Amino acid sequence: MRGTDSTPSLTRTDEASPNWLVLVLTFVAVVLDGYDTIALGLSVPALAKDWGVAPSHFTPALSLTSVGVALGYLACGRLVARFGARRVVLAAVVVFTVGSLLTAFASTITELTALRVLTGLGLGAVLPAAVSHATALNPPRLRQSIAVFVTMGISLGALLAGLVGTRLIAAFGWESVFLAGAAASAVLLPLLWIGLPDGRAAAGEPAPDATSSAARQASVARLFDPGLRSRTLLLWGFSFLMFTVFYVFSSWLPTLLTSYGFSTSLAPLGSAALGIGSIVGAAVLMIGALRFRMPSVLVFTTSLAIVFLVVSAFLGADKVLLLIVFGGVGLGIQAGMIGQTALSVSMYPQATATTAVGWSASMGRLGSVVGPVLGGALIGLGVPTGTIVLVACVPVLVALVLIAVLGRITAPNALSTTEPAAVPARR
Repeated sequence: MRGTDSTPSLTRTDEASPNWLVLVLTFVAVVLDGYDTIALGLSVPALAKDWGVAPSHFTPALSLTSVGVALGYLACGRLVARFGARRVVLAAVVVFTVGSLLTAFASTITELTALRVLTGLGLGAVLPAAVSHATALNPPRLRQSIAVFVTMGISLGALLAGLVGTRLIAAFGWESVFLAGAAASAVLLPLLWIGLPDGRAAAGEPAPDATSSAARQASVARLFDPGLRSRTLLLWGFSFLMFTVFYVFSSWLPTLLTSYGFSTSLAPLGSAALGIGSIVGAAVLMIGALRFRMPSVLVFTTSLAIVFLVVSAFLGADKVLLLIVFGGVGLGIQAGMIGQTALSVSMYPQATATTAVGWSASMGRLGSVVGPVLGGALIGLGVPTGTIVLVACVPVLVALVLIAVLGRITAPNALSTTEPAAVPARR
């Protein structure tokens, strides 16, 4: 039975225990989001072989998926303010379940692209609503850690897609990757319906007579209030650059690895390596945040990404070593992608959190549109894989500068008394 606002499980006092049911359900929803997001990229080599076209022909499908996701992110704040996070999560899972199912039956690139845009709308709405719901229905002291935990589902989903996708593609063809994702989402739906509480009052969401006030709180203009404008712009820039680089590799790494002698059935292991590294990166974030401020942790992980990118550019054809190093790339880059969500939750008031997460992530999704296009263009021009990797270092270097500046202006001695401080400052 679904909880109500009067049940103990919905309390948000700092002394309360975590609401584990909400955490698990929102986490699994984001896992399936991550799985579906990576599914097309790891299917491209097999699709290209099946349909007899060059891999670069799938650039529109990869990029426009991210357009759909970005639109879902942008709309999510308003949707949650109007309908509540629970309804938005349920509707989003329905949309990407149907989209994934229909993708398995696509027969042309045009059909594939249209279906991925539809799927992207659902994928985009899931993450901000899930993070907002999970943080609102749990103790405030855990907001940043919970945001990292729920967002880590993206990494686990990518890992599962890489591991399961390798076997599915080899045994049943590319269609099976999407059918498996749709089946898993269909199983999750009734569990979400039963287990996710409404919790609108506990979550800071509007009662029916407070919708207009909630809509004002959900406005993107709130992110540019005095004292927040600079950090918003820095965070958006950091998110854009990290997503750009990640989606170069999540979209094209299986294809790039074929130049090192990987077969089309083994190439998806590259996605699995990124996923494993991403989970390690999320663990580094959670452990590091216990002692250091999140911007400081992100400076460290972004620096690691640069180191691993440079190393990978000069490696030979050692398959195991390549996978290990690209796992390190995933660690550094995905830590930045997850960390920007935690910063979005911690830097803004709870009533604005969904909008903050959605807009920061949507700026990242703009990068995820640029990433596949950039990677596809370089591959189409015949640029060597090592050179492509070195080109990817440039935006990561810029992102490192941005997060370092953000860390300075949000340091304890730089905080204005007019700015919201959702979590205690760490050294």
